[in-house]
Amino acid sequence: RRAARLFVDGEAIEAVAAEMTAPQRVDKLAALGDGEAPPRLPPAEVDVVVVGAGLCGLVAALACKKRGLSVAVLERRPVAGGVWTSFANSTSQVNSSEGGYSARSLVPAVYAARGGARGANRDHSPAHEIVDDVAVLVDEIGRDSIYRGVDVARVLPRSPDGRTAVLARLVDVAARGGFADAAVTLAREGVVVAINDRVGVPRPLETPGVAAFEASGGLVARGLADDLAGCDWRGKRVVILGFGAFAVENARTALEHGAAEVTVVARRTGTVCPKIIDYLNFVKPWDDHFAHDPVTNVKQMRQWQKLYQASGATQPECWPAQIKHRGHTISVSDVWFVAAHMGKLKTRVPASVAAFEAGGVRLDDGHFLPADVVVACIGFERNATLCSALTGAAAVKDTNCLAPRLIYLADAEIDEGAFNFFFGSSVLEYAKFYSDVFALALSDASPAGLPEALWGPTVPESSVDDRKWSHYIGAARRLISQFAQVRAIADDQVAHRTAHMWGSLPPTTWLAANRQEWSELHTRLNGGVPLSPEQELPYFFDEAADGAEPPPAREARAVSGDVAPRLSRLRLSAPLRLSSPPTRRTHASDAPLTPVSPVPHQQSPQGRRKTPRSLPAFSPRPPLAGDVPGVWHAALRRALRTQPYRTHVYTFV
Repeated sequence: RRAARLFVDGEAIEAVAAEMTAPQRVDKLAALGDGEAPPRLPPAEVDVVVVGAGLCGLVAALACKKRGLSVAVLERRPVAGGVWTSFANSTSQVNSSEGGYSARSLVPAVYAARGGARGANRDHSPAHEIVDDVAVLVDEIGRDSIYRGVDVARVLPRSPDGRTAVLARLVDVAARGGFADAAVTLAREGVVVAINDRVGVPRPLETPGVAAFEASGGLVARGLADDLAGCDWRGKRVVILGFGAFAVENARTALEHGAAEVTVVARRTGTVCPKIIDYLNFVKPWDDHFAHDPVTNVKQMRQWQKLYQASGATQPECWPAQIKHRGHTISVSDVWFVAAHMGKLKTRVPASVAAFEAGGVRLDDGHFLPADVVVACIGFERNATLCSALTGAAAVKDTNCLAPRLIYLADAEIDEGAFNFFFGSSVLEYAKFYSDVFALALSDASPAGLPEALWGPTVPESSVDDRKWSHYIGAARRLISQFAQVRAIADDQVAHRTAHMWGSLPPTTWLAANRQEWSELHTRLNGGVPLSPEQELPYFFDEAADGAEPPPAREARAVSGDVAPRLSRLRLSAPLRLSSPPTRRTHASDAPLTPVSPVPHQQSPQGRRKTPRSLPAFSPRPPLAGDVPGVWHAALRRALRTQPYRTHVYTFV
């Protein structure tokens, strides 16, 4: 009855909606404290230089710090957080289940002190919680170790004395993209390059007729960086161009906020999976090779296919031979299937928009789609050449190493077979593992042979712009089988994650909550009017949790934080190992390294809510031309106290 009164009282609805969504509209600068502080020159010398302060860079910096290594994180933008503080919307959510994309295991004491509901994020965590986690990581690393507004121009090959020079320059904000002081930082132990090469500049929208569409009252947006924060979606006909992660996200946002219908127009059908499939991928037991029982995988795939068929959602053309199209990712959304079942979500594939017109868009087959809002989620230009331009490396090892003591942590194409490993589809889980292994190799605790196994000449490699998750996974399996300490890193990572997921929402509890949410989605998409059980889309996963309980094995010896009291019945496939105290590394007499030759560089309607501040996105720029500029020659000479680098070896291309 109370709900009925609310739906009659429009002002009450607005008040409730505003109260519920206010925490999601995050000011990304304010959330990170001193985001507007002026840039600082990085130190002259440090153990490890990390290029990029996105989540991968922060994870790597923290792993090195825990091993007793000093770090300097150099970030071009005025704020840390990577894509979460550049292109993400306030309504964005993590594509992985909460435990599979969590900073909790990295700083357990901080989250244990918080306790209660904030001891863990919400499932498929919203952007404001991830930005908050970024702030926690920045504080744990030390804000004095994060140098923002510092543009890295070049990572030179290691010098004969074993140090690596990183050439940087301060971004001159007043000069609108110009640069101020130049600096050289020497990395005694290693360098981490953590730049996102798959998300560069948004592709331009070049379809004609946008002005005519907007003149008729239509809205065209990119669905990025809160450019639709003030949009009133209620009753709108929405057309979304593209079928990637941002397309699925904007479809979800429009539907959840009252859009009348959403039509997705794309060349190929993207793959969307329900939340339960992604969740089970993290909580199901692993064998000794960190793979799932293939029988349970087949059962889940069968139920997933039934869901596609029952909902009427368009099934990917590549099924069943491939789980997704090459170059695509897999999006996670329950709303997608419920909305398709209710007739509120449609797809036009293969198709593209030939022109915008008054009141809608004209497809390439001549069909006219009426539209009030068009969201062009047409992807990003890749930064594929940026890594090579910075480092001179044309190839990358399957272990992510570009050269000795130089690692490249960045997302890659998720190809076939990538989901049957403990990384799941989470770039954060991948970054945790390889950051810990790299930091171990740089430390005095490194087992014999690990450096050679990471960056030696016999390690398989591929082109920098053709990296795939299967490469990372194959290398990780080899390292785990060869080194007990690396095995311990993997065991600990999985054990802590399992403990966290079972401690916050065990599979049976998670399944019950998901089942209830499934029903409530029908009510929400139906304007608050419940549907009868017979009208709802069937839930195909009632027995999905049966195989999720870890097999009887050794008990966990320690669980950090507020999860411990709720894990009395938890059985893990491997014990938690407590790391020994970090030891400080003194520089070993490593053999001089051969410099790497550089490679050529290839070229809204007015809303009622205040739009959060959005930061300019990272935009790739061409590397410097000519030989090493004189300003860095002098700095290098002072820093190395040796003869200058020979410019015929260290040349900017």
